[in-house]
Amino acid sequence: MKKNTSLYLHLFFAIIVVVELAGRLLDNIQMEYFVKPLIMIWIAIYFMLYKKKSAFTIPLLFAFFFSWVGDNFLMLSGKNELFFFAGVGGFFFAQICYIYTFARYSENGEKGKLQKHAWLSIFFFAYVAGMLILLFPGLEGMMKPIITIYALSLILMSMMALNRSGRVGAMSFKLVFVGSLLFLLSDSMIAFNKFNSDIPLAGFLIMITYIAAQYLIMRGLILEK
Repeated sequence: MKKNTSLYLHLFFAIIVVVELAGRLLDNIQMEYFVKPLIMIWIAIYFMLYKKKSAFTIPLLFAFFFSWVGDNFLMLSGKNELFFFAGVGGFFFAQICYIYTFARYSENGEKGKLQKHAWLSIFFFAYVAGMLILLFPGLEGMMKPIITIYALSLILMSMMALNRSGRVGAMSFKLVFVGSLLFLLSDSMIAFNKFNSDIPLAGFLIMITYIAAQYLIMRGLILEK
């Protein structure tokens, strides 16, 4: 019965994703209005139905909620620049919730990969430094600290996802970590496209990596025991 429910849910999710991506390819914001708000709602419902662990339910639902807030404000950012700032704020709080969840909960209480090999942090900070160097010439006023703070929260989220290695099952770790990297890629494209140079098919690429990121993070956390 649960397998059938999962199949039907995934068919519905596929429709949401196809319509969303088609809207991006056709540059039709009206199509997005109907389906984009459903992405995080679907992910939250699927998580609640299939999760094995209840301890991190509340912080994770907050992460989903703030992501949903970010999705909706960014969708409206073409109408008013303030919606862009609100969207970034929503995703900032989502990253804080993900950071807390990844760092706080484990299956065995062991030290994670990043704790054992702190030098790996160099690669993450080098990436965020490189992105900020590219973005800063196109940023003005308050945008510089806002983007810097968000970039640091995003990179810390991915670092905490890496640190789950050795603390949770292999598949749970892999799904969440790959999801965190896709999240990093998606937001990097948003920033580069907005403040540096236009990326071909930017909207499509941003959304397909973002949706995959949220889905993989959710599926990985479902597997944590």
